[in-house]
Amino acid sequence: MREFDTETLQMLRVFEDITGAQVRDCILDKTNSSVVFIVFPGQMGLAIGKNGMNIKMAEKLLGKHIKVFEYSEDVKQFVKNLIPFAKRIEIKNDKIIVWAEPQKKGKIIGKGGSNIKLIRKIIERNCKIKQIEVR
Repeated sequence: MREFDTETLQMLRVFEDITGAQVRDCILDKTNSSVVFIVFPGQMGLAIGKNGMNIKMAEKLLGKHIKVFEYSEDVKQFVKNLIPFAKRIEIKNDKIIVWAEPQKKGKIIGKGGSNIKLIRKIIERNCKIKQIEVR
């Protein structure tokens, strides 16, 4: 069970009210001053809105950059949703291994490892897998 503090709950409610999408998880990324919403399957279109209007409106009201990903019960598909340019995804012994082209690895990992830390946190909260390796 995911627990949310008051600030996160408020952002979650505002996002759901604006978009009409149902949110499974919400993570404040204080490193990048952004908020990540994990929406239920089939809710991505609602979350984004026509021409991205829902995201833009939510960003304006919340004062934060917003990232939205669609959840999937299939862990490989969920990881693919989080890392769209992964060439291959493998799950071995509660560890996710992601293969990517060399020029994409930096984008996956992020400055100072910020992106991979966020991806790891999302996966841990939603799939109970704690390890992810990028090759």
